[in-house]
Amino acid sequence: MNSEQRVEAVRAFVISVRDRKFPYVHRDPRKVDWALYDAAQCTEAADMLALIRELVDRATARVDARRYCPSRRRGRPPTSPSDIAKILIAQSYLVVSNRVAEGLVHLYSNNLGISRTFSYKTIERAYDREPVTEILEEVITLTNIPLQGLEKCFSIDGSGTPTRTRQNYAHDRECQRKRNEKDAADTDAFPESDHDYVYSVTVVGTQHKLIASAQNALDHSKGEMQSFAKAISETKQRHPKMEMLCGDGNFANRPACRIVAEAGAVPRFLVKRNATLKRMGVVSYVRMLLDMVREPQQWLSDYYQREASESVFSMIKRENPGPLRKRLEPRLLTEDYLRNVVHNIRRLCYLAYLIDLKVLPRIRAAA
Repeated sequence: MNSEQRVEAVRAFVISVRDRKFPYVHRDPRKVDWALYDAAQCTEAADMLALIRELVDRATARVDARRYCPSRRRGRPPTSPSDIAKILIAQSYLVVSNRVAEGLVHLYSNNLGISRTFSYKTIERAYDREPVTEILEEVITLTNIPLQGLEKCFSIDGSGTPTRTRQNYAHDRECQRKRNEKDAADTDAFPESDHDYVYSVTVVGTQHKLIASAQNALDHSKGEMQSFAKAISETKQRHPKMEMLCGDGNFANRPACRIVAEAGAVPRFLVKRNATLKRMGVVSYVRMLLDMVREPQQWLSDYYQREASESVFSMIKRENPGPLRKRLEPRLLTEDYLRNVVHNIRRLCYLAYLIDLKVLPRIRAAA
């Protein structure tokens, strides 16, 4: 088979897949032990509070160990970032306002290990406090520790969290694609709306659906590729044994394949109908296309694992049906990031039952 025949074979395969004509054999559905799932649901609230306290305390210790602590200034000492972070996570988990969250300080102070009470204004201002943000990022890192070595395949995708009630990201993205097809345009930008979303590029483990990295922003003009390299770098740091990354056509380009290959993983992106086999210095791109033709069933089986991203977005949306409440940009980003933190902690609570995952022993050993 010469080069022209290989290009034709690749294009024919892509066209058949995009037109839903390829005879793909679906994977067997995963089995779920519903008795264990019910048990996890019954103890979810108690497990969440215990895990929030443990994760935030250890995250605070790790952040303090890295950060230079200046001498104490005059006046009343600031509220502990650790206490604030615990309440912010509990507030996002219960989906309540700042004033109701002030009541959580009194209700769950013993469960969460909060040292002193504070007002809803303190909670409000905490959404743009840098020490609190650092703790939340460290919590995401700690939640991934129990699955290191167990999760090797990941899915990446972009999404948007609405800031108003009458917004739907999937609808706006579909309208954008139709406009691009009509105008023959090729853009990576996020879809525009009357009110912007908090846009995010998220990497998710395909096996256990834990968020490995989440990069969010408010600028719709940048697009998903702007955050791709940082998302892959974070995922590699948190999962050194990453072997594969799958995603939709927005990432089916040579720069993305090069970044994935440099991270030691194999890319699985479905290219466009007019793809070529020109390397342009990226061998992993051509290798991905040739694997597509040589082993189409296995390639599609790997590629379709990207549905894990959509599944996680759906899970977060069901738990948070309303739009974001904040109005200031830094606070919007923190509120959106908190939903990812809560998702990871909740997943660990369920995985402790479903796969007998030793969550706390693994975190304590690493921290």
